[in-house]
Amino acid sequence: MKLKSTGKSPDDIRALVKKYMIDTYERYDFICERAEGMYLYNEKGEGYLDFYGGIAVNSTGSRNPRVVAAAKDQLDDVIHTFNYPYTIPQALLAEKICTTLGYDKIFYQNSGTEANEAMIKMARKYGIETYGPKRFHIVSAKESFHGRTFGSLSATGQPDSACHIGFGPMLPGFSYAEFDNLDSFKSLVTEDTIAIMLEPVQGEGGVHPAGGSFMKGSKNSARKKICSS
Repeated sequence: MKLKSTGKSPDDIRALVKKYMIDTYERYDFICERAEGMYLYNEKGEGYLDFYGGIAVNSTGSRNPRVVAAAKDQLDDVIHTFNYPYTIPQALLAEKICTTLGYDKIFYQNSGTEANEAMIKMARKYGIETYGPKRFHIVSAKESFHGRTFGSLSATGQPDSACHIGFGPMLPGFSYAEFDNLDSFKSLVTEDTIAIMLEPVQGEGGVHPAGGSFMKGSKNSARKKICSS
């Protein structure tokens, strides 16, 4: 939507947001009217280099022609449905993800925090039903960020930050190890641990990539220690 089609000014748009939307984010002082590739453009056509990429979810770039064409094609068939019927794009995408990344199965989610929430619930359910009522402990990393639902927030290793402060006690059952430190993770795995949870690259705590030996070692160590307990 273009600003000129609304009959409103930039100040009018800012006023509407201030009046009708909860003030959650500190916004940049420009109106994003359109986007193309790696740039956002305001109502004057001035470009801003986009380093966010939709907060790390729009890595194909804005208005990628292939994405736009696929979306338009699908809009002519089915815009939205529930999970009970089979849908062709869902099946084909699942196959491509699993064969490309080496997964056995996937579970579609609307957002990263919901994906983490589902992972936490599945790990806990498996642990409790398979091993007993105390088997729900999960180890995650300090300075991590896993989302803003309550389970994923509890997994986020920032207990002294605004992520946690003001929301009351977090869910029990989480411990925070030093990122990219295999010994630290190993030291926090107990007989009640059912999973470890980590990011290959930490974003909220800075741009901190994990080493390959840590990623491989944490997976192998967790599988060996958790599954053998």
